[in-house]
Amino acid sequence: MYISRQQLLDRYNAGERNFAGIQFYVVRTEASKENIFLLCDVDLSNIILSGVYLKYIGLRGSNLRGAKLVGAYMHQVNLSDVDLSDADLTGAVLRDVCLNRANLTRAKLIGAQLIRTKLLEADLTGADLSDSILCQVGFSRVKIDESVQSRKIYCPNAVLWQMRMADGTYIEGPQTAEDMRKSSKKLNNE
Repeated sequence: MYISRQQLLDRYNAGERNFAGIQFYVVRTEASKENIFLLCDVDLSNIILSGVYLKYIGLRGSNLRGAKLVGAYMHQVNLSDVDLSDADLTGAVLRDVCLNRANLTRAKLIGAQLIRTKLLEADLTGADLSDSILCQVGFSRVKIDESVQSRKIYCPNAVLWQMRMADGTYIEGPQTAEDMRKSSKKLNNE
């Protein structure tokens, strides 16, 4: 079922939160490279968008705190300056998504695929990226939990390749976090 921007906002404001599997009606012409379906600076906290297909959507500055985006597919979505704290993006696919300055505190990205995703100055404090696939992801100046030993991002069993990590390390890959740990131990023992 397709839904327009206004229908979504009206139903959300009336108290509905479950929009799982919904499709957004987006008009995008070749002449306009802009995201036509704009939901910028709106409060959509605790919304359920599990299994949705989001393409050419602009959500810049919106509140998605506690949102459920399990298994969502996002392509060319602008999530910069968005609050995704405590959000569940388990198994989500984020392709060419902008998460610059996004708040991903305690977000679940377990088994998620982040491909060409921008995370400039994003807050990943307490985020769980275990079993995820990260390809061409920029971690420049990300904020991570300073209480975590060695300021590491929690991503056990993740597959990483063609990435620049927060400490400046470039990973040609593909490598798993375990491969990196073994390689680091080997270098330290030499």
